[in-house]
Amino acid sequence: ERQTSVEAQITVSSPTGIIMFDETYTIVWANHSARKIFENSLKGRLLETIHPGLFDAIVNTGFPAYKHIKIYENYYEVVYESTIKTLFFKRITEQTILKQNYEAHTSVVGWLHLDHLEESLSVLELQEKNQIQGQYLGALDDWADDHLMYLIPVTANKLFVSMHRKDLEALISDEFSIIETISSISKEHDLMVTLSGGLATSNRPLNELGDIASDAMELALSRGGDQIVINIEGEPLQYFGGNANTQEKRTRISSRINAQKLLQLCQASKNVFIMPHSHPDADAFGAAIGVLKMALASNVPASIVIDLQELDKTVKKIIQAMEYEYVTFLDYLISPEQAQLQADAQSLLVLVDHHSNGQALSETLLNRIERRVIIDHHRKLSDFVAHYELAYIEPYASSTTELVIEMIHVFPKPIEINPLEATIMLSGMMVDTNNFMYRTGSRTFEAAAVLRKHGADPFKVKNMLRESLKEIQIKAELLSEVEVIKKRFSLVIVPEHIVVTRELLAKVADDLLEIDHTVAAFSIGQLDGNTIGISARSLEGFNVQVVMEKFGGGGHLNNAGAQLLNTTKNEVKKKLIELLETAIQEERPMKVILLKDLKGRGKKNSVIEVAAGYGNYLLTSKQAIEATSENMQILANEQSQLEAKKNKEIEEAKALKQHIDHRAVKIYMKIGESGKFYGKITTKQIADAIQKQYDLTIDKRKIVLDQNITALGTFTIPVKLHKDVHAALELLVVEEA
Repeated sequence: ERQTSVEAQITVSSPTGIIMFDETYTIVWANHSARKIFENSLKGRLLETIHPGLFDAIVNTGFPAYKHIKIYENYYEVVYESTIKTLFFKRITEQTILKQNYEAHTSVVGWLHLDHLEESLSVLELQEKNQIQGQYLGALDDWADDHLMYLIPVTANKLFVSMHRKDLEALISDEFSIIETISSISKEHDLMVTLSGGLATSNRPLNELGDIASDAMELALSRGGDQIVINIEGEPLQYFGGNANTQEKRTRISSRINAQKLLQLCQASKNVFIMPHSHPDADAFGAAIGVLKMALASNVPASIVIDLQELDKTVKKIIQAMEYEYVTFLDYLISPEQAQLQADAQSLLVLVDHHSNGQALSETLLNRIERRVIIDHHRKLSDFVAHYELAYIEPYASSTTELVIEMIHVFPKPIEINPLEATIMLSGMMVDTNNFMYRTGSRTFEAAAVLRKHGADPFKVKNMLRESLKEIQIKAELLSEVEVIKKRFSLVIVPEHIVVTRELLAKVADDLLEIDHTVAAFSIGQLDGNTIGISARSLEGFNVQVVMEKFGGGGHLNNAGAQLLNTTKNEVKKKLIELLETAIQEERPMKVILLKDLKGRGKKNSVIEVAAGYGNYLLTSKQAIEATSENMQILANEQSQLEAKKNKEIEEAKALKQHIDHRAVKIYMKIGESGKFYGKITTKQIADAIQKQYDLTIDKRKIVLDQNITALGTFTIPVKLHKDVHAALELLVVEEA
């Protein structure tokens, strides 16, 4: 009995908070410490009322062994005993704050790179070049100051940056608006300069952290630039920016160097395996044919690894055409299983039109062959293949086939391409550019011209790409269900009765893009029991890859997609609409009030409309303030006061004009033997004479003395009392007795 009493007393007075509740989550008992923690009586209250997050963890998400929660200003470790429906609260505020402070001050290092700066400024005059370069560096310097960063220019276009983790979190919340600021400055001067960067943070030694940051930087550049990649230890890579279309920056030299390197790698190999991505499309297969021709020209046995049961519809037609016109080519096609039996340490694996582990046709073969080459036109994904001998990844190219054709054109060994091979490669280019409508540059048409010279037949390509009547009917049905969002985005959700394939989603998205005023199109459908597919297409100026990366997918700037597990079509649609609304919000122009004259924009106190990124730059650099209703009212009041002050100054100037206009002011000077005096008359002398003779105060700066008076005589002296009020006085220079 005594023991029970002591136990009860300890329970009641324990510094550990204790709460017991029943099946309805109503609190039936709480000790003194628990009541003190929540600063309230607890008995009879619902657990959901006193702490919704704690209630949700217990009921919906599954309570971990230990959970840290914040109650008012303190942190607690919570233990939940489900068998007796009891919670125990132990205060850990000091430890938590110490940990937070430690994490907040963890080192962050990184690199920033002004893409295309040197080539963009090279054509400008020195003065203009320095002025624009100073504007870029000034924007970065102001940004660094505002966010407590240490920024060191290493070269004209490369900067080292260091900060604390807490400052990095602030930049992440801001979504690195500096990217848009730099882009806005470039638009102002009609340049193609963008900002790329890589930042890393962890508890590793600084030399290792620097290497990680460099890798992040390289990833940003390989994805086309105009973006910053963040590597936080223990978390997935984060990408910011990447909204601008990448520029054509490759040269004939890069194609030649990569072609020569591929030749060397092939000649150093026992055999070469070319592997497109899973479910290869026309671009992947066309590029594979081009690489096969280069490998064979190197006098090395080579094969294309392909699963004939898992092909894109267009590739199936291509294989059928080969069976009639080019049956010997089929001998170069082998299955992943056959490739695994033939591969050894001296083999070379060439990945075409992809670079990630998740897209590989055979991960087993990928892991078996360590010597690898990557040729791709997609921006790098976070799970890109490691350990490669050569990576030719150029996200600005229209297709991987385009890159391969350029390599063939400068390959050190002679290569013969027959008309069917050229036709297949042309089909790959046409598929990825939607018949040369999107993502095309001058190099795209040059590559197509090369294929035409080799006998590529556009009519055969058209036949390969034709659709069945059933496919056209399905697309017509889906187009009738289109939903237009914000008058700019077209969206279709494929209903349950239609069998969904990735090819169908892609073609529907392509067709949606033909709708007037549509800048981006999306099709969503159920690929299998637990996978939702989404295909995205866009016109120039809207980057769908950035949107798809939010879903864990990727692709190209104007052609991307994603596959999501354990979700629904409506949930995907809801998230997509939220992302699109955010994108629209970021594109909206911003009205600002200039705090200083800005060349080409406006005068001080002008209200101008600018792009959001450039507006943020003006705000952070203290050159403008946001044109909110409050600031507009302040501006109106200031302008009213300024106008009143201006009117008062004019009236005072007019009154003063009446007093001094045509008045004679004498100044006495000693004359030398030559009849002239030493020195000259100054505006201060004239102002002092007016003060002495007429008791009028005139600012000497308002007296205009545009001639040197060195002799006796009468002179008319202008006086600018105000920009709109001018007077004149007679200056009499007489000899001092």
